[in-house]
Amino acid sequence: IGEEKDINVTFPKEYFSTDLAGKEAVFKVKLNEIKKKELPEMDDELAKDVSEFDTLKELKASIKERLQKANEEKAKEETEDAAVSAVCNAVEIDIPSGMIETEINKMINETESRLSYQGIGLSQYLQYIGKTVADFRKEHEESARENVKTRLVLEEISKEAKIEADKKDVENKLQELAKSYGRKIEDLKNNEELVNYITDGLKLEKTIDYLVENAKIK
Repeated sequence: IGEEKDINVTFPKEYFSTDLAGKEAVFKVKLNEIKKKELPEMDDELAKDVSEFDTLKELKASIKERLQKANEEKAKEETEDAAVSAVCNAVEIDIPSGMIETEINKMINETESRLSYQGIGLSQYLQYIGKTVADFRKEHEESARENVKTRLVLEEISKEAKIEADKKDVENKLQELAKSYGRKIEDLKNNEELVNYITDGLKLEKTIDYLVENAKIK
């Protein structure tokens, strides 16, 4: 404790702050204190402190159940992805460039939205990784193409199999949203864009379920 030390560093050439990029610097550090983490005893008292359970046995059972559900959900998603990929790989589609451009624009908007939660703008992010918007569009072109192809294939399957979203399921989803956001369900029902979004989502889920049910899984 009390020891001081100088640490010499060189900032990367691609560093997001151009004033520091490629330059050398010295960090002066001082050790003020040393702390040691002491873990509590694994007992019923701990279970009461960190959960709604009264015993460690109940807490462990809850954790085990949660992990099992997570693993089951992961396995389900992997099976669904495999079924969708198998069908899409067997299909050849001529995709208009306009649809791909629209999908790339959507991906850019989603990236901007995610970054905004971290207080970062897209231009700042691209500068940090040394890319341009044109680079971003080029790098995401293949993913956009696959997304569009997958959507078109699934839409065609749902049409051929006459798959529709159940009105009751749509209403249940709207009720869940209304409860979560403290809104009246009548207001959500009058939002045509939201109703269509939920309907399309449920229809997509049913189409993927249809694929998995009819797939020959090895």
